[in-house]
Amino acid sequence: MHACYLAVVALAALALPADSLPSAVYHAPAAPGAATTQLLTGSTLDLAALEVTTATLAPGQASRPRPTGAEELLIVAQGQLTATLADTTRTLGAGGVLLAMAGTAPALRNASAAPARYWTLKFTAVAGADARRGQAGGGSRLLAWPGFRVIKTDKGETRPVFDRPSSMFPRFDVHATVLKAGLASHPPHTHRAEEIVLLTQGQGQIQINDQTYPAAAGDVILLRANVPHAFTNTSRAPVSYFAIQWHSQAGE
Repeated sequence: MHACYLAVVALAALALPADSLPSAVYHAPAAPGAATTQLLTGSTLDLAALEVTTATLAPGQASRPRPTGAEELLIVAQGQLTATLADTTRTLGAGGVLLAMAGTAPALRNASAAPARYWTLKFTAVAGADARRGQAGGGSRLLAWPGFRVIKTDKGETRPVFDRPSSMFPRFDVHATVLKAGLASHPPHTHRAEEIVLLTQGQGQIQINDQTYPAAAGDVILLRANVPHAFTNTSRAPVSYFAIQWHSQAGE
């Protein structure tokens, strides 16, 4: 009887979806020296796989495209990065964004005289990819920071990057925020959509459930569905970050 019980438990465990990443601050390396550093990898309620890395291309260096089944979001941290998607090539500076649909991989090259550093977020949805939805939503895109519309607010400013369907998600929402010193972005709140906050400048603290944690430029904050959270700029200078939300039908 005991052996049968253990077998049932083991089978039940195998049937459960993998869910390995907690809500947390995933800190950037103190002195990034490696060409590529993995900040986090795992799975969530909506994502069968999530990987976030930071990488640096030296002057004149290039990376070869390697198509995968994942969707890819790339954000330039510093320097100039020349990216090619299909027959489109564009040079992106700091704050530039590349979105590559599943099965598409960008070719990257640093044609400048200084290092180029960037983050890459790779997503594979539990629900799988829908290539037609991704193309109908606008397909893969290369977006330069100066082209984003600036909306002034009483707390700073926000730049909508996109809010659209993608190959992995019915709705994929990305915006960039500048938050004034000493202010909170929102009161503690929850939402069904999982979220990543990627800090590009400054420092502050993030409340997750009943605890607060420090976060600074280069850190990645993962916020799971329905987890209470609030970000506060505790410094005397502005804080900048990208907020990335994926809206999925999984678990809804």
